Amino acid sequence: MRRERSSEEPESRYEVLALFASAMIAASLFVVSTGTLVPFIETALSLPSSQLGLVLSVQMIGSMLATAASGALTDRFGDKAVVFWSGWLMGASLLMAAAVRDARWLFCWLALYGIGYASVTPAGSHAIVYFFKKQDRGFAMGVRQCGVPVAGVIGSAILPIVAMRFDYQWALVVAGIVTIAACSIAAMLYREPAALRGERVSLRAMFAEMVDISRDVRLVLMTLASMVLVSVQMVLLAFLTLTIVHEADLSIGIAVGLFTFSQICAVAGRVSWGIISDRLFGGRRAQPLAVVCVLTALLAYATSTISPGAPLWEVAAIAGALGFAAEGWFGVAAIAFAEIGGEEHAGSALGAALTWVFFAAFVAPTLFGALVDTHGYAFAWRSLALLSIVGVVPALLAGVAMRRARVPVKAV
Repeated sequence: MRRERSSEEPESRYEVLALFASAMIAASLFVVSTGTLVPFIETALSLPSSQLGLVLSVQMIGSMLATAASGALTDRFGDKAVVFWSGWLMGASLLMAAAVRDARWLFCWLALYGIGYASVTPAGSHAIVYFFKKQDRGFAMGVRQCGVPVAGVIGSAILPIVAMRFDYQWALVVAGIVTIAACSIAAMLYREPAALRGERVSLRAMFAEMVDISRDVRLVLMTLASMVLVSVQMVLLAFLTLTIVHEADLSIGIAVGLFTFSQICAVAGRVSWGIISDRLFGGRRAQPLAVVCVLTALLAYATSTISPGAPLWEVAAIAGALGFAAEGWFGVAAIAFAEIGGEEHAGSALGAALTWVFFAAFVAPTLFGALVDTHGYAFAWRSLALLSIVGVVPALLAGVAMRRARVPVKAV
């Protein structure tokens, strides 16, 4: 049964969804568009492929180090406060990164940006679980997670133009200002219910609860499958543009356009996979991830076959399908983590799981870049295809664990 809504709560659950989706778009503007700016950074700083992978990887290591804490802090202080302060941390970090012209300092500030980005998914998860029924949560989280590829569409359309007209540093300035403004507005407009303003518990108790949740076998298996899939997603974000430029011998402008197309398809993917999880799979979250693992394996292999002279429509089809599958899955995993934690500990469950997911996100672009340097793009993409197939195993085992769980997921 649904709770009685108090006068201080938002008029509509979709109002809440819109606010957190807008904050996610702004917060993700730079990280998702990193791949479109990498060619400009490569030229400006003369970096090899392995270090170009670090441009994205350092953002992920910052997120990896802070995600557990951000999830617990969201449980402790509520979504509203975390969205506000993380937005300022991300925006200020990008502004500082724009003020330097040294790769080492750039990596440092982008790592700090990643620490702020760690809060993007946990902050708002309580609201999704609270305001939406179980049969609609996959759709709701999918819509909210659309903020990431929408940011990719907007960022890849705007930031490279700024970089071409001025410099990549001015692109960082634009992303930083937008992040601060949007996260601040979303936080100020969100009327947070009293029940979601956080539990005033000690830090020791807070992290003890996170440790307990992290031992849940369902969470462990879903995390392993997500680590595989996020590896494909991060490689797409960091290297799809460069792969098209170097392997298909197309211009940067066309490659950026194809990357933008992949993000448009990713928007459709995030909504579609959420609906598929809710409707076709009856609220089950693990089985759709197994399907995505198979699809991404096939698409990674297809990407490895791109060569000069390949028809533009073929490269576009691969890019679009990669966006749909390799980025579309994340909302399903996120709502699964939140449901395992329940209303009270959704942030902690997400924090525990995403710590390892961000670890994989940190490692993948760097390793992929190293494989490109030593063996070429084709070998690197085929290696990624093999990894994707491995992800089917934990996804299917997670489905079995969820069916056997004695305590059902809390429903609103």
